[in-house]
Amino acid sequence: MAELLTLARPYAKAAFAYASEQGAIDSWSNVLNLLSATVQDEAFSAYINRPELTPVEKVKAFVQVLGADQTTVAFSNYLTMLADNDRLALLPDISEEYELLKAQGNNAVDVVIESAFPMTAVQEQLLVDRLEKRFNKSVNATVVVNPDLIAGVVIRAGDQVIDDSALNKLEKMRTRLLAQ
Repeated sequence: MAELLTLARPYAKAAFAYASEQGAIDSWSNVLNLLSATVQDEAFSAYINRPELTPVEKVKAFVQVLGADQTTVAFSNYLTMLADNDRLALLPDISEEYELLKAQGNNAVDVVIESAFPMTAVQEQLLVDRLEKRFNKSVNATVVVNPDLIAGVVIRAGDQVIDDSALNKLEKMRTRLLAQ
């Protein structure tokens, strides 16, 4: 997975830079999300991965999915570049990276908070306020209950993970005891 993100990152950065210049960040986001979903469709994926299809034919298939109203010359060129480099399968990862860049551009960060127990609105807001101070950005939080954590929380913000769960602490203790 990390390999795919490494491959997708330059394509996402290029798309974001172009979209920023053109003032089309949201439209590129919508198109990338649509194409990401399209690539993940089993039937379309089987069709597009046929070895006899040329890169030009693959781009035409994507353009047909988008329709004429969403397909710009720039986006067709972008798809052609991806097809020529055999990177169309990276569209879901490119879309994900693009969304991260978009959030950074909006000075916001998406955070997933895993909690062992359901959090009250006050607890969630307190945690969000502290995360906003730490990241110096506005935080879009999603709370997920994971009883396997036993107690505490695991916070994921992009590549950063803050693990303050009892499960993590027990694992560290186990590792230390086995190392002796």
